[in-house]
Amino acid sequence: MRTPSLLRAAAACFFIALAVVTSAQSPATGTIEGRVFNPANSEFIERARVTVDGTTLETFTDSSGAYRLTNVPVGTAHVRIFYTGLEVQSIAVAVTAGAIAQRDFDLAATPGRSSVGKSGEVLKLDRFVVATTKEMDAAAIAINEQRFAANIVNVVSADEFGAVVEGNAGDFLKFLPGITVDTGGGDMRTISMNGVPANNVPITVGGFSLASAASSGTSRQVELEQTSVNNIARFEVHHSPTPESPGSALAGSINMVPRSAFERSRPVFTASVFLMMKDNYKEWSKTPGPRVTPTRKIKPGFDFSWVVPVNKRFGFTVSGAHSNQYTSEDFSQNNWRGVGATTNGLVAAGTGTPPASQFPDTTVDKPYLTDYAVQDANKFSKRTSFGLTADYRLARNDRLSFSFQWAFFDAELSNRMLTFVVNRVAPGDFDTTFTHGQPGAGTIRLNNSGMRQKSGTTYTPTLTYRHDGPIWKAEAGYGNSHASNHYRDDYRGFFNNSVATRTGVTVNFDDIFYLRPNRITVSDAAGRPVDPYNLANYSLTSASMGYQESMDLQRTAFANLRRDLDVRGVPLALKGGLEMKQSVRDIRKYSPSWNFAGADGRTSSTPIGSDDSAAVVLDRTFSERAAPFGVGKIQWVQQEALYDLFKAHPEYFQGNANNAYRSLIDQSKYLEEIISSAYLRADVAFFERRLKFVGGVRAEQTNARAQGPFTDPTLNFQRDASGRVIDGNSNLAGVQTVPIIPTADALGVSRLTYLDRGFEAKKEYLRLFPNINPERRS
Repeated sequence: MRTPSLLRAAAACFFIALAVVTSAQSPATGTIEGRVFNPANSEFIERARVTVDGTTLETFTDSSGAYRLTNVPVGTAHVRIFYTGLEVQSIAVAVTAGAIAQRDFDLAATPGRSSVGKSGEVLKLDRFVVATTKEMDAAAIAINEQRFAANIVNVVSADEFGAVVEGNAGDFLKFLPGITVDTGGGDMRTISMNGVPANNVPITVGGFSLASAASSGTSRQVELEQTSVNNIARFEVHHSPTPESPGSALAGSINMVPRSAFERSRPVFTASVFLMMKDNYKEWSKTPGPRVTPTRKIKPGFDFSWVVPVNKRFGFTVSGAHSNQYTSEDFSQNNWRGVGATTNGLVAAGTGTPPASQFPDTTVDKPYLTDYAVQDANKFSKRTSFGLTADYRLARNDRLSFSFQWAFFDAELSNRMLTFVVNRVAPGDFDTTFTHGQPGAGTIRLNNSGMRQKSGTTYTPTLTYRHDGPIWKAEAGYGNSHASNHYRDDYRGFFNNSVATRTGVTVNFDDIFYLRPNRITVSDAAGRPVDPYNLANYSLTSASMGYQESMDLQRTAFANLRRDLDVRGVPLALKGGLEMKQSVRDIRKYSPSWNFAGADGRTSSTPIGSDDSAAVVLDRTFSERAAPFGVGKIQWVQQEALYDLFKAHPEYFQGNANNAYRSLIDQSKYLEEIISSAYLRADVAFFERRLKFVGGVRAEQTNARAQGPFTDPTLNFQRDASGRVIDGNSNLAGVQTVPIIPTADALGVSRLTYLDRGFEAKKEYLRLFPNINPERRS
């Protein structure tokens, strides 16, 4: 795979255009440079706007407060500094041809207005002090960056909304306009923008692609479980494209900017220690859940940040955080026939016998309840993060920045659900406040689903070089983001899913209100009461477990070059760049399942007359916990005890080796994608920069290669020495194939004909993305 000649030609055209335009530049100019300082907080100011009165010259201070104005006309230049919340300052600077004039600025807070009394005297207030904060400083940086951005962008300081103790970046982004956060298991997981799905919302760190293995799919979506807001200075949410924007950003993109030591003039250390709790779980003592061992639901956490500007040439930052949050995911679901669910009032055609599930027709004003489920789910989400940045000035115009972001996520979760299913209702046996099922037609079911231990790590080292010279501005960087995600049920010693069932019962709902039935009664076909909350009244029916391993690698390399010009009084900036992104996704899953048969080798859906009673794996600890929504105590299956039973008596469990093998091959996938891009950008301003146009074109070449399962039934055909299929019966028309492995041996046939990553697909395409952004300033 290679970058096409079209991209190289576009880059060559850019540099030729620069050479032609720059040949007309006047040499009778000088340079002004310096730093902008806020004496109120002893900090250098980033993103202050620096202009020269009577010209079109404009620049902005960098993270160290430094600025540089080139091509300043010889003579006296009036330099103006603007920054949100501080007083505008204008100072005359003498400029000599070919020389550099040094001028630093101190900006003070905007003075307030005087108050005058009725008699004309000035009213003097008592002395008071207004102190700045880290949040205010960071917010001012964000406001200035947003104010002077070339496109529609929201820039928000990471401290804007206070502490995000859990640390998930999605908990912060959900407050921003145009952002929709999709949750999973109580965690902020993926981001969509303006109705566009997460697959087309690129998320970067310092401009470098962020790896995401948690989704365990082959799409481009980024999940935020393994990120942390603690190491981020601000968020940039781009709503309109520029030539630098990737083609996949259909409605915008998100960039998380790491902290920088050059934002400060002196060392700053901040730290906090906290306790995390939910308002419905405030007990200090240990209580049941999520697993077999009781745990405390109130957990401590901490975060810290240390910003150290060692000197003018070197500085570093260190930050870290740890949190452990308990979350309950209580769930109550009603299934109403006639509104949310369909009815099928007719009997099976031609038989006169009710089908397996029969629900009389009704009108929308008289729905009736046929299924009710209550879930008691809970989890711990542990997140640990560490961040390091280092900035070093190689020379006056050259800077090297290194960033390392690391985050570890671990979730311990379990979902337990009790479901009542009526299955059949006779006409007249229902109303909006009650439903009485037909005798012996109902089912009650206990599901232990999603008992998982999920863990993963994401780390992203990046290196960036910036040149901010008097003529050229250049930037180059390389990032290597790696993420992993792991589910290992058998390694942890439990089944991730189990089902205990009781069929042949009658289910009645009475005194139904909007949340659930107030009274639920269950009886057998003879009318004898059945306690649905007693595990001894259920049979073990099935169980499953497995593992899941996924890896994601995102490599990014880029370089760009910019030149600011003045063409007959019209400011013009030309910029060109090259970028290459490599994405590698490797996924393997294995999810075998078993039916429980017990010692007698027979499966059953009722413990009456069988040896399949679920009481042998009772979770005595968790069963002492009251289920939500006033349901009361429910006896549950203990997944660890069920796994111990499986290890001691594997003969009690009937599995399908062929299905297990095919699940392993079916979920084994590999994807590699390389996107090579080049772009040209032009910025031009008219009417003293009141009307500005930013536009250009981006070209992207995509080369993708993917591997997945492959089925070839001919691999089980016997062939002769020349490779031709052997005709097993020449007396019949056509070739009668002779199998290598008998078709009765399903597993043997699958191993021969269903191949792990035996299928490979390649795709290559080129796309052009032109765009233009007009802007009018008052």
